Amino acid sequence: MILLGIATVVAALTGLGRRDAGPGRVNSVTIDESAEVVDDQALALPEAQAKYLQDAEHLGGFVFGDLTLPLVSDAIRQSDPEALQSFLSSEFRGEVFSDNGGRGAALGVADVHTWKTPRDMVMPVDRESFTRSLLAWRAEFSKLETASLKVMLMRPETRGSFDGPWVGSLKLRLAGTRDDGRIGERVVRFRCRLTSLTEDQPQRKGWLSECLAYEARSSHSQQRLLEPMQESTGIDVARLHDNWKRKDKKNLPFLTGGTYLVDYDRDGVLDVMVTDLTGVSLYHGEGAGRFSNVTLAAGLPPLSAPNEPPAIGAVFADFDNDGFPDLLLGPRLYRNVEGVRFEPLIVARDTSLELAKDASQYAVADFDRDGLLDLFVVGLASGSPRGQPWIGKAEGIKSQLWRNKGGWQFEDVTERSGTVGQGGPTFAAVWFDANQDGWPDLMTSCETGKNDYLINQQDGTFRQAKLPDIYGGFSMGITAGDIDNDGRPDIYVANMYSKAGERIVDNLQRGAYPDDIDAQMRDFVSGNELYHNLGEGRFERVGQATGVADVGWAYGPGFVDLDNDGWLDLYAPVGFQSVTPERPDG
Repeated sequence: MILLGIATVVAALTGLGRRDAGPGRVNSVTIDESAEVVDDQALALPEAQAKYLQDAEHLGGFVFGDLTLPLVSDAIRQSDPEALQSFLSSEFRGEVFSDNGGRGAALGVADVHTWKTPRDMVMPVDRESFTRSLLAWRAEFSKLETASLKVMLMRPETRGSFDGPWVGSLKLRLAGTRDDGRIGERVVRFRCRLTSLTEDQPQRKGWLSECLAYEARSSHSQQRLLEPMQESTGIDVARLHDNWKRKDKKNLPFLTGGTYLVDYDRDGVLDVMVTDLTGVSLYHGEGAGRFSNVTLAAGLPPLSAPNEPPAIGAVFADFDNDGFPDLLLGPRLYRNVEGVRFEPLIVARDTSLELAKDASQYAVADFDRDGLLDLFVVGLASGSPRGQPWIGKAEGIKSQLWRNKGGWQFEDVTERSGTVGQGGPTFAAVWFDANQDGWPDLMTSCETGKNDYLINQQDGTFRQAKLPDIYGGFSMGITAGDIDNDGRPDIYVANMYSKAGERIVDNLQRGAYPDDIDAQMRDFVSGNELYHNLGEGRFERVGQATGVADVGWAYGPGFVDLDNDGWLDLYAPVGFQSVTPERPDG
């Protein structure tokens, strides 16, 4: 598992030095999709270029982002005009949006106002008026919960000249409770210019010469959209596993469980199952938001078996068409006995479905429309392939498509159906009718390599279709939903968004890598992607345009109408294993 994102990728490719260019080396590398390994030595940058990237990120990411900008955030939080002005040069030039401009929208649960250049005009401001603008935004909140200023991009204005001015972009976020009791948030993005950037930046004054707003959003609501309610539900969250309480910090797993909603007994009330590294909990819905733990009574194992991978992945599906959803928990299949209990099925005696012990991610659909639900088992990576697994064709556990033949008998039709895909390690998959022909198509999210987009040929086979150019981007999750109510399903892919990665790649000199490698690396840091369905199975990338790209390293996204306004909302939980618990990376 890659823990440090694109920074790890770049470090691996840049820190090795460079051999002389020749056949198969930097200036002539071509990626053979059939090759198992890409020569990482051949892709290494010259030592000088590698050092340049490292130094640029040290100054722009660490010295400026981690050490200097928190001082500015604190000055905003403390409403300290003198401290704020001390960061601005005497020749400072700023631009902010007028509160009278922009576009407003009442979204039911919240009122949102947005500004964006060049659609909306900006007002020029000097040191004093720029400071007043910052403090006015701060004054909107009687109780400020968040005041953060983050560096998004930062590079020398003249490439290679560390001693001169630096240019980049910043994101300011303020959130909390307003004077009128409403919950609010203000986000402003700036293009900026620094007079210089040095190791002693936190102690220096007058280093900001330009700060020009180019995008902003202000939102407020009478109440929070979601509130914690574990105390009143009967769901025990205290027993859920916390990675930071593990004694063995060196072998932390990267898959830790999930939450599943299902009416397993068909009483009209949703039930909840929670999987975790320690075991499984099944909660029966009692109505009025209350649940009772029925794990043992329902025949499920509350604790993980010793010396076996924890059953953290699951899917509920009615495989035998008796009207009750059955359960695939880890590699084990359970038959739902009339909503009373789950009966484990024994391989070779009760069922032919035999899965690997570490099987954990599934997608279910009747792909051949024979009236029986079939099963796609996601093939996750195992171990670390040789070479650089994020370049070219990566290795992983083969995904499997199991055709349901009835009577708990399943047939592995992966090869003949063409659902092997491009062979990359896959994290998740979703079935949906991409081209509206009435047959379920398949799309996967791959940790490395390109994501698969497979069109159902209506004869038991699939063909690989083309998506708008994207190489994946450490994809960890995928979901489908009609975001614009046009009758066509759209796709959201949870990728990695890394501020550090974006900064590093932005400082990467064009031509340093072959075009295909360069494209992969830039896609790696482009953020989460929303694919808008144009009809006939064609998609366009709209993640950046719709504002859903910059949400961190996301897992397990889902479309749901949270506010019951008839339009799908998007939930994308983020986070990954951190270097330290006090300073999470995700």
